[in-house]
Amino acid sequence: MKRHIKSMMFDLEDSLKNIFLTLGIITGFIFLVSFSSLYVSDVIKNNNACGCVIPIPFMILILSSLGVFVGSLSYYFITSWYSSEKKAIGKDIQLTLNFLEPSEKTVVKELIKNNGEVKQAELEKLTGFHKVKVHRILKKLLKKGVIEKESVGKIKNIKLNPSLKEIF
Repeated sequence: MKRHIKSMMFDLEDSLKNIFLTLGIITGFIFLVSFSSLYVSDVIKNNNACGCVIPIPFMILILSSLGVFVGSLSYYFITSWYSSEKKAIGKDIQLTLNFLEPSEKTVVKELIKNNGEVKQAELEKLTGFHKVKVHRILKKLLKKGVIEKESVGKIKNIKLNPSLKEIF
């Protein structure tokens, strides 16, 4: 348990570092553009546009290239942070499923594959379990609050609990 908490703390620290680094890069870019535009406007006001240290067309080209670089760098950091979060969630899902019995786990995995909703008859075909076994498994999962059962005539729709559906 302590290892899990420590790994969560290190993941949190890494994600915070990525966020602060991304914000720092974007902020630095904004300041650079602001001061460059201030410099260009000052040079134009003094009627010295031709005597700039860096000619204005090159300044525009440099700033736009820098903008593309900063944007792609920010995108890289944000997506790497997002993908690491997604991997952590995937590990948590497997830990959550480990609390279920193997047959219950099979049923829940089939529900997840089918976007959290499937008919009971289809579930029997997908899992390969007999009708009675599927009924008993669903009864246990219903008691645990993992699924919801909705009857429409003779058809029984099995749905993953909406709060769990968000996790998976």
